[in-house]
Amino acid sequence: MRREILTPISPTELEKIRERSGAEVKLTYLEKIERNGITLNRVLIEGSPDEIERFMEKLRLARAGG
Repeated sequence: MRREILTPISPTELEKIRERSGAEVKLTYLEKIERNGITLNRVLIEGSPDEIERFMEKLRLARAGG
């Protein structure tokens, strides 16, 4: 399964979150986009649906300060 996200989080930080989550996903950085003065990274996440959800949950917690 594949999922694409746009995020202001740096590639280095995303890799750290992936490692901490323990999720078996592959992150591919596609491009940087600037929108309303904010730089966003377009990232492709590949893995099983459960593993992608595991990574996304850790990502949500990391961005919320959890």
